[in-house]
Formats: sequence, structure tokens, C-alpha cells
Amino acid sequence: MTPLFQRVAVLGVGLIGGSVAAAARARGVAAELVGYAPGDDARDAQALGLIDSAAPDAASAARGADLIVLAAPIPAMQGLLAQIAGELAPHALVTDTASTKRSIVAAARSALGPAFARFVAAHPIAGAETHGPASSRADLFDGCITLLCPEPETDPQAQERVAGFWTGLGARVAQMEVQRHDRLFAEISHWPHAAVFTLCAAIAQGSQAQDALRFAGAGLRDTTRIGASSAALWADIVLDNRDAVLDCARAFERELHAMVEALGRGDRQALVERFETASRWRRRLP
Repeated sequence: MTPLFQRVAVLGVGLIGGSVAAAARARGVAAELVGYAPGDDARDAQALGLIDSAAPDAASAARGADLIVLAAPIPAMQGLLAQIAGELAPHALVTDTASTKRSIVAAARSALGPAFARFVAAHPIAGAETHGPASSRADLFDGCITLLCPEPETDPQAQERVAGFWTGLGARVAQMEVQRHDRLFAEISHWPHAAVFTLCAAIAQGSQAQDALRFAGAGLRDTTRIGASSAALWADIVLDNRDAVLDCARAFERELHAMVEALGRGDRQALVERFETASRWRRRLP
């Protein structure tokens, strides 16, 4: 089978970028995979067989690539876009994997100039609480949704080819407008991560911290699983989407206040009603 792309450059080869490379290799989506990341990640990814070569810098990785996948932490994106802008082949496409979209789209529009038409913002809704190249999985995107967030300038053929790339990795592709995306993911991902980190911090700093580690059951493990995620990564995400996350935090604060008030009154019926509203919604979640 002929690969969809001859040379794919993956900038950032941690869990997501490494899994992009692993899936592209396993499914024959790319003939050649080159990676770049600061530190040892790219060399580790090459040693693990995720990529064919580790580039010394982003510009070298992008040179001659048919597709560049930006899978680096959010604060690095603007710099990477500036570094690759002068190296893009006339046919080269650019996509990304960030879970926030507004700032990435703005940075791409500023850095890429006319080539912005070939940038297709993407968010694969997949991940794990682990990180680094060794956590990469070729099946990470199997059956997951990848949201594309095209802009009015986006070339339809570029969007179609990027959609083909993600379906080639095993994902199902859908589309969403940038502003709606960031509001939605503040609600269903960014704020929940912040809330779980806060819950874990409260337990960790409490008087029962050691016994909690010893005696906690599946309920706490399930509730706090994402609390083992990269703290630096998630601090960057919630700051990048700060206004929408703050709106979610304030809504949570209102709900928490109502629950505390009911608990303080010993009002069982009010607690049952609030818990049941929550439970009905959760039971509908696939």
C-alpha cells in the first residue's frame, strides 16, 4: 500500500507525538518519520523505533516534509512555528495536537503567512496520565475522535488530506469551530483536570495523607486517575484557556457552595436532589 505521506516530521515526541509516529509506522501512513524534541526525547524515540531519525532542530525536521505534526507543549508552539515557516515545501501541510486551539491558530496565522492556508488545527481526543516517548502506543488513536478546527482561509484539499492522515492513524474525524472547541474542552477536560489536581493536593496535605495511600479503594483511584498527569503540561493548558476555565471554576464553586450549605443544614433531600441530577447526567455518558 502506498503511504499517504512520504516524509512526516513530528515536532515533540512525548506520549502524543510518539504515538502519532508509532501509529503512522504501524499503519503504513508515512514512508519516513523524522522527529525533533529538545533534550533526549527524540533520541529516545529513535531508539524505541518510533521514528527513523532525530533532527537537530525543528527547521531541519521540517525541511522536505510533506506533513509537519506539532505535538509539543503549548508554550513551545509559537517558537516552533516561527522556526519551520521558512522551511515549508510548497505542498507541505501542517497540523497540531494541542488541546487548546485559539492561541495555536493565532500563532500559526502570524508565523506562516500565506502557508497558513495549509495549516489544519487538530485535537485528537486521546491520552493517558503517563508521558514521554516510552509511553507511546500505536493504538492510542484507535476509535477516538480527532476534532479538526479549520478557519475560513483553510484550503479544503489540505483539510481533506489532514483528515485522511488522522483516519489513517485509526481516529474518527469531526469538525468544530475554534471558540466553541475551547469553551467545550474547558468544561469537559481542562477544568476537570484542575479540579482533580486540587482534590489530590487537599488529600496530600491533610492529616490522613499516608493512610489514604494505604487504604484508598477503587473509587478514589478512578476519581483521581488523571491527577497523575504531567503537572507542567496541565498548568500550561489551563493558563492558555484561562478565561473559559475560570468560568467553569466559578460554576463549580457555586455548585460546591450549594452542596456545603445543604450538608451544613443536614438537609438530606437537598443532597439527594443535587447528587441525583449529577448521577443522571453521568449515567448518560458513554
